Amino acid sequence: MVNAFVKGVVLALVVFPCALFAGDLVQWTDEKGMVHFSDSLDNVPQKFRHHAKQDKFKDKNPQRSSVNSAGGLSSADALILGSMLEAREQPPKLNSFEVPFEAYEGTAQRVIVSVKFNDSVTAPMAIDTGAPGVLISPKLAGQLGIYGSDEGKVLIQAGGIGGSVPALLTFLDKIQVGEARDSFIPATVTRSISGSFEGLLGMHFMSKYSFKIDSVRQVVIFEEIPANSNWPGGRPERWWRDRFKELNSVRAAWKRLVPQEQLWQAQYGPSRFASRQVMEVDKLLEKLDRYASQNSVPQNWR
Repeated sequence: MVNAFVKGVVLALVVFPCALFAGDLVQWTDEKGMVHFSDSLDNVPQKFRHHAKQDKFKDKNPQRSSVNSAGGLSSADALILGSMLEAREQPPKLNSFEVPFEAYEGTAQRVIVSVKFNDSVTAPMAIDTGAPGVLISPKLAGQLGIYGSDEGKVLIQAGGIGGSVPALLTFLDKIQVGEARDSFIPATVTRSISGSFEGLLGMHFMSKYSFKIDSVRQVVIFEEIPANSNWPGGRPERWWRDRFKELNSVRAAWKRLVPQEQLWQAQYGPSRFASRQVMEVDKLLEKLDRYASQNSVPQNWR
């Protein structure tokens, strides 16, 4: 359909006079790789002007003129314009890159990659497409300073195949695997499951890329997924709703225990553990809401 449209435009330009192109045609590309056209360099944003391409469609030299004797566009220039129009319709090229992995952990065949957290700590992590989020070990949490930070971490029960275990829920600022990156990632701190890696890299991170595992060359091949304008912050509506729902549910559970603190104090001495957990989850909710506002997430998703 696009090719037919382009051919029609080119044919019309060759056959019929067109005063529109009596002057300059400026082509420029924005930061998203989209190609734009204008009839004047003045209409091109300042930061893109040094890369703009300017073509003359009317020349003082009749032998080099872009307008033929019949007043229409010459065949050569029409072909050039056709190529430019086709380029405009092509989607931006997506980045693709490879990350080496360790293939074995004892007798288990796992895909273990090197992951950098918060631009500071690098640790081995196992890719697990069956895990929804990111799980990190207590050791890695300590290296990241999670226990001593004041940015929110709340005690939860993390469920798995072996049942539920106590865990901490928090957010990580950045995760990077090779050139694959993501920011503001929910993370659960729970007991280590192996001495060969420091946690699991689940689908909260991996779903932002299409990927395949080359077991012969022992590399993971990542390819960026095209940006979706309906996904604020690169995440679908369900992701945002689930994050707010999860934190509000945790808050409600701890809030119900606050009245019992008086009974605990009578038996075990002063205790405000439940109240502190409510305060911690409030920090996480505030952080999530702030991030949602930065990405223009609708209020009814929160």
